[in-house]
Amino acid sequence: MALRKMKEGAKDIKITKRKLNTRKPTSETVHNEQLHDAIRIQAYYNYLYRITHNTPGDQLSDWLEAEKYIHNSRKRRKTSA
Repeated sequence: MALRKMKEGAKDIKITKRKLNTRKPTSETVHNEQLHDAIRIQAYYNYLYRITHNTPGDQLSDWLEAEKYIHNSRKRRKTSA
């Protein structure tokens, strides 16, 4: 990390340069992003179903049901393969 000092009037201002995280995404991060996207889309479908059928619930219940659905469907695919 580089550190510079600049004088501005009577005050010292410290300016730091930080390296950006330039690592390439791993297969695990790609997998996590895909999983998150699948849950997000399913939660949206849960929301649409909830508002069209006037059933009780909220965003959190939509998300939790989506997580359960996605995880169960992934387990079924693994056991049938």
